[in-house]
Amino acid sequence: MKLFSHNDLDGKSCGIVAMLALGEENVETFYCSHDNINRRVSDFLLDPEQENKPVYITDIAVNDELAGKLQTRYESGREVQLIDHHVTADQFNKFEWGLVQTKQEDGKLTSATSLLYEHFIKKGLLKDQGALKEFVELVRQYDTWEWFENENENAKRLNDLFFLLPPGEFEKNMLERLKTEEHFHFSETEETILQLEEDSRKAYIKKKQRQMAETWDTVYKTGGEPYRIGIVHAESHHSELGNELNRENPHLDLIVILNIGGKRAGFRTIYDHVDVSKYAAQFGGGGHPKASGCTLTPEGFQRFVLPAFEIPPRRRDAHDNEWNVRENVYGTLFINYNREITNLFQTNNKQWKLIHNSLPVPKSFEEFQSAENYLKRQYNSWLMPDEKYIDYISSSLGISQEKVISDYKEIMEKHRSFFIKES
Repeated sequence: MKLFSHNDLDGKSCGIVAMLALGEENVETFYCSHDNINRRVSDFLLDPEQENKPVYITDIAVNDELAGKLQTRYESGREVQLIDHHVTADQFNKFEWGLVQTKQEDGKLTSATSLLYEHFIKKGLLKDQGALKEFVELVRQYDTWEWFENENENAKRLNDLFFLLPPGEFEKNMLERLKTEEHFHFSETEETILQLEEDSRKAYIKKKQRQMAETWDTVYKTGGEPYRIGIVHAESHHSELGNELNRENPHLDLIVILNIGGKRAGFRTIYDHVDVSKYAAQFGGGGHPKASGCTLTPEGFQRFVLPAFEIPPRRRDAHDNEWNVRENVYGTLFINYNREITNLFQTNNKQWKLIHNSLPVPKSFEEFQSAENYLKRQYNSWLMPDEKYIDYISSSLGISQEKVISDYKEIMEKHRSFFIKES
């Protein structure tokens, strides 16, 4: 069998599943990118020596011209099978040899590996058990981002290992393990490698968080308010970086991760109202609703690279505050580069309100987080650190900083109306 598959964890795991089902000697794999899949499949179809060989295509799709040629090959009695889980490949379901399924019967999202695994189980070539079953589930959870919701770190670590090991080493190690083990596990050596990688990644992500610029995308039509996007340059750890940036910045609709050297752009979101596969499609890309990518086109360069160069990154929120904390009964202060101060406070009727630059904002919010998201989107502000907070109270009231700190509660109760204007 000739297997053409994507070159990520899900795609290459399809190769592992196929080898376990049919035997390593009976499967020849080509792992492809979206840029070369059509050329590779075309070359295969033109090779007379490959005329009778079964062909499988997994986790990636071909263009309409090649789909027609594959249909002709299928009609002539040769084995053809395309298995994918991306909604952008749904048109292949019109072919008898096409299987594109985004969800399982239980409602869980699919991966190409999980679909191919079920395919071979139905053929009687694999059993639904053992370490392979656990491996397939880890791949599925990582590829669909369910690992994030389930806090399944082993799924993420499996993907880390995939990129850390030399080409071919991952496939070799997994094949040996999945043939014999009852349960899937990492070896001691792999555990050490993964821990070193985790330490390195944390330092890298922390640095990148300080470099992200934020802006409105007024070009993409959402049918409502434009998307507020974060833009960051990064050459590695894209999935983890996107995950952390989304978690740290819930006021953003999506994160754009640029790799100028590779001329690629990645898109990540945590929200159901944002479909980044459609967002990537405007640049000729695609992927999943919460994780997608594309080649960095001239239009993409204008949309993302130039704004990221011109806009200073929003400063990170103060993390060790003692006085200026979220949901403070005396209000929580935020500040931006224009030195505009926003006070976020709760009214007597339990609504959260804002005073920006001494003027009440004519909106109210049910939750503190919703109000914080709004002010960060509108004013590009961050949580004011304690030293500036105490200085602001001191200078506003004409009281020494030492007095503010020693009698904080008494002073704030006495001057509450100065900081919190409910009308």
